[in-house]
Amino acid sequence: MENSDELRELERGCRILVENMGEGLLILDENIVITFVNDRLCKVWGYSRDELLGKEVCSFFEDASKKTIINEFKKRTEGKSSTYILAGSTKEGKEMFFSVSGVPLLDKEGKFNGSIAIISDITERKKLEDKLEERTTELEKEIEERTAQLVDLYKGVAVTEERNRLAQEIHGGLAQTLATSLLKIELCERLLNNNPEEVKRELWELRNMLARSIKETQHVIFELSLPKVHRMGFTTVLKQYVEEFYKKTKIVCNLDLKLEESFSTRVQVGIYRIIREAMNNIRKHAEAKHVNLRLRTDKNRDLCLIIKDDGRGFNLKRALTQSKHRKNFGLKGMEEQVKLLGGTFTVESANRQGTKIKVKVPLEE
Repeated sequence: MENSDELRELERGCRILVENMGEGLLILDENIVITFVNDRLCKVWGYSRDELLGKEVCSFFEDASKKTIINEFKKRTEGKSSTYILAGSTKEGKEMFFSVSGVPLLDKEGKFNGSIAIISDITERKKLEDKLEERTTELEKEIEERTAQLVDLYKGVAVTEERNRLAQEIHGGLAQTLATSLLKIELCERLLNNNPEEVKRELWELRNMLARSIKETQHVIFELSLPKVHRMGFTTVLKQYVEEFYKKTKIVCNLDLKLEESFSTRVQVGIYRIIREAMNNIRKHAEAKHVNLRLRTDKNRDLCLIIKDDGRGFNLKRALTQSKHRKNFGLKGMEEQVKLLGGTFTVESANRQGTKIKVKVPLEE
């Protein structure tokens, strides 16, 4: 008698646990017919227990999901467990997505007797993933279009280097942020019922992380902007670039131009790219407050460029050594660009003493 009471008490406890758990619970017999469903799944799905019990589970889904259910149920008959995603809808027709973790049920003799599944509502997460994927696709398309424009404009001018640098920017920033965001969303889902305060903290961190990512993405797009020197004039393009640079970084840039003769579009674009790369390095690494950018033509018909910042500087010998063995798109990229223009490139820097870049390019073809 005592054992019987203990068994009933255990059964009552299990039922309370099942009915009040945070996830849906579904049991199917060997014919994929619903034999049990808990209150949580009824609430999420929008159907009453009476509307679900005794019905074949496939009757509540459309063609693609029906096929998935049948294929997955076949795995149960083979004694296999699995996790998969189903698309469906509530009784009122609202679109839903379920994460299903199914395991086979066996009778006392070890014979297949149906399946039991833990079902989670991942609708909001799936929608957010779709939005992130859509936005990522849009960014990739925009970058592809910009890169195509770069190919046309910079024919014969270090296009591969530019692509590699941009790919590293995107992979190291945007892609990692999206992946981390999804992990944080999944963590919030697990904590939602048991630790709402922790969820708030995670969401706050997620919001700040996405805000930083958006800002970095804007920087990447800004870096992809092409100089419209053929329409606006080289001087105007540089002035606009410096203004935009200040707006985005709050680093003051003094522009000193004295160009007494015109020079080819090829040289204009090359110099623009050198300036852009130098300014990008200053933004990322220098911790500078001021930059002096001086560009002028001298009496020997050479174009002279000096970029000096008041940042923290660096160990030049170490940096040049690293640039030979690593994907350093700063110094290496600028040096290669200057070589393509037939010029000379020098760097002066020391710890806590800022950095000065000197470029001299002959204007005679």
